[in-house]
Amino acid sequence: MKTMKKVFIGIVAIPLFLIIFEIFGMIVNHASTSIQTNCLRRDIVDAIPNTEIISAESQTGNTTGTGNHVDCLTQITFTSELSLSDVRDKLDDTYEWNDLSCYVEETEKAGEYLFFLCKRAPFANNIEGH
Repeated sequence: MKTMKKVFIGIVAIPLFLIIFEIFGMIVNHASTSIQTNCLRRDIVDAIPNTEIISAESQTGNTTGTGNHVDCLTQITFTSELSLSDVRDKLDDTYEWNDLSCYVEETEKAGEYLFFLCKRAPFANNIEGH
């Protein structure tokens, strides 16, 4: 009888633990995206003079549609009087430019830029990426 009780507890406890672990991973991933967005916003405002943030958007999940992984994506649109190369120079110390995961580009409006940053989430194999 004691063995059956232990088996039953194991059958109930293991899925419960896995569900709690996935929920914890989702919470941490969303918090990481929020921290990433706030840091990027602060870095842009601190590094580039006379900057106005127009919009800041973030997303946590599988952003590419391929593979089973979770990304932290941040897109910030801002205005600046500087040229694109000057904007990149101001942010070179903090960010490594990559055409797929970290770049800044001009939008259709003059003096308006889009900063795109996509990093792998702390719990990259979380259920959100499936």
